[in-house]
Amino acid sequence: MRLVSTEELKEGMTIAKTVYTANGTTIINEGIKLKKSYIEKLKKLGISKVYVKDIHIKLEVKDVIKEETRRESLILVKNIMDDLRFSEDIPIDEVKSKVSEIIEQLMENDEILINLSEIRSIDDYTFGHSVNVCVLSLITGISMGYTKNELLDLGIGAMLHDIGKVKVPSKILNKPSKLTQDEYEEIKNHTIYGYKLLSKVEGISELSRKIVLSHHERVDGKGYPYGLKNEDIHPFSKIVSVADVYDALTTDRVYKRRIKVHEAVEYMISMSDHQFDYNIVKKFLSNIAIFPLGAAVELSTNQIGYIVDNRKEFPTRPVVEVVASNNGKKITIPYKIDLLKNTSVVIVNTIDDI
Repeated sequence: MRLVSTEELKEGMTIAKTVYTANGTTIINEGIKLKKSYIEKLKKLGISKVYVKDIHIKLEVKDVIKEETRRESLILVKNIMDDLRFSEDIPIDEVKSKVSEIIEQLMENDEILINLSEIRSIDDYTFGHSVNVCVLSLITGISMGYTKNELLDLGIGAMLHDIGKVKVPSKILNKPSKLTQDEYEEIKNHTIYGYKLLSKVEGISELSRKIVLSHHERVDGKGYPYGLKNEDIHPFSKIVSVADVYDALTTDRVYKRRIKVHEAVEYMISMSDHQFDYNIVKKFLSNIAIFPLGAAVELSTNQIGYIVDNRKEFPTRPVVEVVASNNGKKITIPYKIDLLKNTSVVIVNTIDDI
């Protein structure tokens, strides 16, 4: 399989990984051959890339958690946020159960790098974002050696980190143009709204509540709601802050297209010790595939190929299957270049497709 921009899709291509809406509903199943109407639907829903089958590229993209678990988590978050518009009840036992399930699966798959935020539509960013932030935060927490009980507090806070947005008017949340200062101040209040909501819920730890309150604080003291500085911010809030920004940068939204993973990585590093804790960014990035499996890349030799293997220890030195020569012509028999062994060759760009 390979990763292809929806702008480059052609009729007859076969979907290699199921595509979902933000609330977990299937858009197109794995194995479906694309028709013109399907391609138009994907574009309309704002999906920028999909995996398609390719007999020449033997590649399996493993997920760090099961698709069923991710889908059930999406539905759980959606139901919670829908219900909070009418009541203040949160099924905390269901949240704990789902977070525990995610923790178990992540611990079983601790050698797998995060290849991409799962491919989803932009019909409602918040639900998928909440699940992604939970997964990314927990992977980081596992790398840092936290216990299962500590991870449970981290995961609950991460999954519910944006819960206060239910109290922010949707016309502000979904505004496609620049926010006014008053609107921005209201958006910032979602951290306090969320903390107050969770303060009424029994069975949730104060630490999980504090994550919801403090995930927009910055180590340089320029965050909100209280302008806390480095030593006053709990490590779990710092972890969720990193996961929150990374997922926002690498996910399509109604008013903003995602940026490339390696560009997001550069941003996270550049903001270390300003917005983020450097040590947490370092741990976080050790779990990210800078060049996702199946992505098309251009090498410094001008050759074109696809990423077919990644190494956790050397994320910038993947294995590339070369399919086009330096004059841009497709070659008859593709071959692999291991960038860890061929140190003079580097990736200079990711491209939509070949």
